[in-house]
Amino acid sequence: MKKQVMSKLIKLLSSALLLLGITAALPAPAAQANYFSDIYKGLQNFSELPGEVNQLQESYQQTVDELQQTKNELGETTQALGQTLQEMETYRTQNEALQEQNRQLSLVVDELKNDRTARENYYNRIKVTVITGVALIFGYFLLTRLLRFAMRYRSRRSDRLR
Repeated sequence: MKKQVMSKLIKLLSSALLLLGITAALPAPAAQANYFSDIYKGLQNFSELPGEVNQLQESYQQTVDELQQTKNELGETTQALGQTLQEMETYRTQNEALQEQNRQLSLVVDELKNDRTARENYYNRIKVTVITGVALIFGYFLLTRLLRFAMRYRSRRSDRLR
């Protein structure tokens, strides 16, 4: 029991010496004649330390909360960026597929235009052939009529002369 009391006394004495050493090592303010006001100020500063510690703890907790909030926002931003990249990749593949489909449709449209042009040319040739045939037949009948008329006219003239 005496050992416990003795060890507590030694700890208390060593703490006091350590405190005295620390205060002696710190720069001392200019000496003032009023010791009681210095002691009062020292006690006042010592009594204000728990409040400052509480403020530091609150500031630390606030900083930790802000850091956690920033981490959460960064995680959300990372997820949003990942989704955006995935959507961009999807849009890119869809765009490539649509460009290929557009190219194929352009080829089909070109083929249809060529077919239409060929069909119109074919119909124009048939039309020209039919019109030419009708014109030849009409010309044949007209020519035969003119020849008959000319021959009749000559034959009437020659009959008059006789």
